[in-house]
Amino acid sequence: MNLKKVIATFAVASMLVGCGGSGSSSDELKEGDTIKIGYIGPLTGETSSYGIPVANSIELAIEDYNNSKDAKFKIEFVKEDSQGKETDAVNAYNKLVGDGVVGIVGPVLTGESLAVGNASEKELTPIVSSSSSGDAVTLKSDGSTRTNFFRTCSNDSKGGQFIASKVGDGTIQVSKVAVLTNSDSDYSIGCTESFIKQAKKDGTEIVLEEKYPSSTADFKTYIDKVKNSGADAVFIPDYYETIAKMVKQFKQNGFEGTFLGTDGWDGVLSVKNVDKTIFNGAYYTNTFDDRVDAVVNYTEAYKAKFNGETNMFGTMAYDATFVLIKAVEKANSKDPQAICDALAKTNYKGITGTFQYDDQHNPTKDLVIKTIKDGAYTYLD
Repeated sequence: MNLKKVIATFAVASMLVGCGGSGSSSDELKEGDTIKIGYIGPLTGETSSYGIPVANSIELAIEDYNNSKDAKFKIEFVKEDSQGKETDAVNAYNKLVGDGVVGIVGPVLTGESLAVGNASEKELTPIVSSSSSGDAVTLKSDGSTRTNFFRTCSNDSKGGQFIASKVGDGTIQVSKVAVLTNSDSDYSIGCTESFIKQAKKDGTEIVLEEKYPSSTADFKTYIDKVKNSGADAVFIPDYYETIAKMVKQFKQNGFEGTFLGTDGWDGVLSVKNVDKTIFNGAYYTNTFDDRVDAVVNYTEAYKAKFNGETNMFGTMAYDATFVLIKAVEKANSKDPQAICDALAKTNYKGITGTFQYDDQHNPTKDLVIKTIKDGAYTYLD
C-alpha cells in the first residue's frame, strides 16, 4: 500500500476548524514547532481490543499529518495505558499533563472518561474522544457543558433513539420488542433508556425489560424469558464481544427473531472463530458509512501498517486526531482555552462525515443503520 497516495486522498477530506482565542506569548506557536498529543485508553487488559485500534489510528493520523506538505507543526505521540480502569486513567491524565501535551485523544471508555473529565477541570486540557458515548461525559454535574471535552462518536441517547425510531416508522418491521441491558455498563443503560423513551413515543410494544450483569456467561435464563414474552425482536445494546456470545446462545436455544443493537455491535463479525451467519438479519446503528472511499483507504492503510483489523472506534479516532490538530493550528497556541475555543467552532469534513458541535459538544451528524446479510455487513439504505 502506498501510504503517500493514501495521505493525498485523506487530504481531500478537508478539516476546517473555526478560529479560537490566543493565550499568552509563551504559549504561542510558530511554524515548525514540536507539540505533543496524548492518548489514554486500554492497551492491555479485558478491554484492550477497543483501545488498541484507537491508539494505532491516532499514530497513523499523526504520521499522515507529519508527512503532509501542509503540516504546520511536528507532532509527537505520547500514549498511556489505562487498562480500562478509572484510577489508572486519571493517573495517565496527570502524567500526560506533566509531559506537556497540548491535547488528548481518548479516553476510550465512558467510565474512564467521566473520571478524566472531572480530573481535567483545573487545567482544561483539550480532550476529544472517539468512543466515549455516555451522555454525561461532556457534561458537568450541574448539567452544564464541559469546556474541554468533545467527541466524534454519537452519544448514547442518539443511538438508542435512532434505531427505535426506525422500528417506530416501520423501516425495521418488527412488532414486539424485548430489551436486555447490561446492568454494569453506562453505555448499555443509556442506550436502553433512549430506546424505550422513543419506543413509547412511537407506540412500539415493549414486552420485556431485563438486566444482566456483565459477568454473565450463560444467558439461557434471559433467553427463555425473551422467548416466553412473545417478542419477535430483542434489543441488546452492548459491545461486540459480549454480543457474539449472546447471539450464539440465542441461536442455540432456538430464537428466530430479529436482533437490534447500537454501535457497540460494530466489529462483531471480526470476533475470533465466530459463525458470521448467526447475525444475519440483525440491525444496529453506526456513526459513519464505511463504504466511502476515504474510509476504505484508511482501512487499507491501517492494515498495511499494523497488519490487523481496525474498528469503528479506531476509524473515528483518526478523525478525532485531525480535529484536535486543526484546532491547535487555528489557535496557534498551546493555551488550553484557545484550543477549546477553536474546537467548539469546529466545522469538520473528514473520513467519517461532516459535522459541527452542538452546545453539549456532541457531533451533529446523521447516523446510519447497518445490517448483516449472508455473514457480511451491509446497509439499510
